[in-house]
Amino acid sequence: MNYLGIDPGLTGALVLIKSDPFEIIKVIDMPVTGGAVDPYVLNIEIQALKYNTDVTILEDVHSMPKQGVASTFNFGRTKGVIEGVLAANDMRITYVSPQKWKRAMGLIKAPKYSQMKMATQLFGTAEHWKLKKHKDRAEAALMAAWFANK
Repeated sequence: MNYLGIDPGLTGALVLIKSDPFEIIKVIDMPVTGGAVDPYVLNIEIQALKYNTDVTILEDVHSMPKQGVASTFNFGRTKGVIEGVLAANDMRITYVSPQKWKRAMGLIKAPKYSQMKMATQLFGTAEHWKLKKHKDRAEAALMAAWFANK
């Protein structure tokens, strides 16, 4: 089966994996234009993935205490755009909280960037997360892998 893990946010990513054995099929950085997710480009990317995706997992993120009003609004807008594009493409969304999948993978209190090391071990490559700025790619891949193994 193929699993699409989505780490929302402007630095987020979409990662399509195959399970048994785990393999990266496609990695896409969240398309951003003018400081916001570009729904047009995201839709094109989703259309290219939807027939190869069996399960779509979206990290169920929420606003945080002491987070600014503007950043909270932008974060919610980003999640909403992703949900709308997935729905428009007839893709059912499975939500998982960051705490749930990270706890299960042993990443809750892990050192920063541990997800990149874990993803490299699990998928046998660091090709897609060589740089620290690509940690969300590793998280999207790990979230999909967690779901595939649950």
